[in-house]
Amino acid sequence: MEFLSQNMQVIVASLVVLALLLVVMLTWRAVSPRMAGRRGQRLGISEYHEIDKSRRLVLVRRDNVEHLILIGGAHDLVIEQSITPAAIAAAYTPSPISPDPSSFRPAPRAPSFSDRHQSGASPPQRRSADAMQQTTSREEP
Repeated sequence: MEFLSQNMQVIVASLVVLALLLVVMLTWRAVSPRMAGRRGQRLGISEYHEIDKSRRLVLVRRDNVEHLILIGGAHDLVIEQSITPAAIAAAYTPSPISPDPSSFRPAPRAPSFSDRHQSGASPPQRRSADAMQQTTSREEP
């Protein structure tokens, strides 16, 4: 308690100075014109990409319209202008494609045993394991 009573004048004086600074700062903000506020900001850089040490591709947004600009080097160049959100959405929306049935052809299928038999070719002769043993035993002297 002794500390407060000894330093009461210093504490009150510092609080008065802080209050005056706060009033001056609020008055300054109310009177001064806004140069670049976040609310209602019309101009901004959406994206940028460094191409090399001196050149950059910059996507600048102004009033919901974007412009692609190449800066640096000998000249600055506007690559694409008036890019709107509607144009971006239209560029990425796939167009409906209706399949044309005449453009399709049936998938090829492998020939089966029944297909060869129907076409008139004689089916290959299959020999059983016993018949093969008999023919090999006859060939041996």
